[in-house]
Amino acid sequence: MAGSSRAVAAALFALGMCASASAQSLPVGEPHEDYLRILQILGQADAGSFSVRPLTSEGAVILGVSHPWSARLQPALPETSSLRLTLVEPRLRAFANSRFPFGQNDGAVWQGKGLTSALDLGATARWRGLTVTLHPTLLYTQNRSFELAPVTVSGMPEYAYAWRKIDMPQRFGPEPFWTVDAGQSEIRLEGRGAALGLSTANLWWGPAIRNAIIMSNNAAGFPHAFLGTDGQIETGIGGFAARWIWGRLGQSDWFDPALANADRFVTGIVATYSPSFLDGLSLGTTRVFYAWVPDGGLAFGDYFAVLQGLRKKALVSAQNPTGDDEHDQLLSLFGRWVLPESGFEVYWEWARNDHSWELRDFLLEPEHSQAYTLGLQRASELSGDRILALRAELTHLEADPTFQVRGRGTYYAHHIVTQGYTHGGQIIGAGIGPGGDAQHLGADLYAPWGRAGVYVERQVHDNDAYYEWAIANGETYCCHNVSFNLGTQALVFLDDFDLGGGLIVTREFNRYFFGKDLWNLNLSLSARWRRG
Repeated sequence: MAGSSRAVAAALFALGMCASASAQSLPVGEPHEDYLRILQILGQADAGSFSVRPLTSEGAVILGVSHPWSARLQPALPETSSLRLTLVEPRLRAFANSRFPFGQNDGAVWQGKGLTSALDLGATARWRGLTVTLHPTLLYTQNRSFELAPVTVSGMPEYAYAWRKIDMPQRFGPEPFWTVDAGQSEIRLEGRGAALGLSTANLWWGPAIRNAIIMSNNAAGFPHAFLGTDGQIETGIGGFAARWIWGRLGQSDWFDPALANADRFVTGIVATYSPSFLDGLSLGTTRVFYAWVPDGGLAFGDYFAVLQGLRKKALVSAQNPTGDDEHDQLLSLFGRWVLPESGFEVYWEWARNDHSWELRDFLLEPEHSQAYTLGLQRASELSGDRILALRAELTHLEADPTFQVRGRGTYYAHHIVTQGYTHGGQIIGAGIGPGGDAQHLGADLYAPWGRAGVYVERQVHDNDAYYEWAIANGETYCCHNVSFNLGTQALVFLDDFDLGGGLIVTREFNRYFFGKDLWNLNLSLSARWRRG
């Protein structure tokens, strides 16, 4: 694998050296994407709803020429009918954990104990409306040993998740390992406001900054086909954006060894509407279904599962009197309101992972199987061409009290599709994972030299599993597994390089519910070469 990786890297570098300069791309999770959102809050950028990401070439425009990073972000080159080859700016990242695995929203990276490193590089070829991007990631994970929780699920490997069947290993095996991931690669065809193609790029649906419930970059991007708008389509009544995907989810090597069929299909849709009569407001919805692929292949209707009715009662038949569905589904409604006059935004997402039986059931127990995220952000322009941004976000995924009288549905886990809502052993949705909660406060300073930030966060780990464990072991309120994180990060522009670094100090209480209180230090460093 190492030899082939070197060959790929050499070929991509040679291709990139022949390329001309390019417009700035905005894959999910990049610092420039965060910066664009801040400019939008201040009325200095147009990015639509910012809830269907990655943003496309028509989905993000900086309106002014004077802003803190104006010397760093170059305008896009004009369209041309000739073939253009472009180097994807190479980036080297390194992470280190002192005591146990820790990391979130880092794509294909799994940050185990010890050193983890990632090299991102590639090239893009564009001809008219056709774009082909090869942007893989080469990963090395030291994966040092640490104390594991005893696995409570019969037949699962010792490295598997301890509390339920879900493909979310505690540790990715006993040895260091190398990985080559396709990363942010895609083939895209754009024209007349529409886009379609094939991709392995990360997706982020909804307005959340830290924990998107349905789709985030917490795991590697999964291979999928897509059809949707190229940015936001403006009409007389407002702007519309949408994307529909069909893909396959991969399984890690540290899940159920007895599972004969590991192939899973996923389809999902996201759509947003920004009314013309309420400036800054955007409303949207997402719906995702995933299921095992049967031996005979998918039925035609599976490709259109997102169009299925919302009532479980409608699925009842003589063969299925309970209306149970072999798919697992997640659905969310969300909104975001940007007020540029005050440099402020507020956003929310409300989700469910189970049908209501009928309308009456929904009206009586709308909270059943619900999850939600609430957040706000404030940006202020300071002297010296600087911007200060403050943010707050809370996310709730643990089961509500309805589980006392009806079946419990834990987010991202499923009793039939036992790998759950995962790809390659990591959660596709909110990084806090099944049964989790989080409260996050942060601040960032943007200046011509780069960015500096700090945040504090409280995370509750799998409260759904905790209550089951506590009842089974005669425990009370003592042992919730809770982490407090204090993080700081910086990005510095130095000639042709973007240099980044961060430090997160974690104090985790009651690890594995019955375990010790532990400290962990997470150090990250990065360097990106921005060829002039």
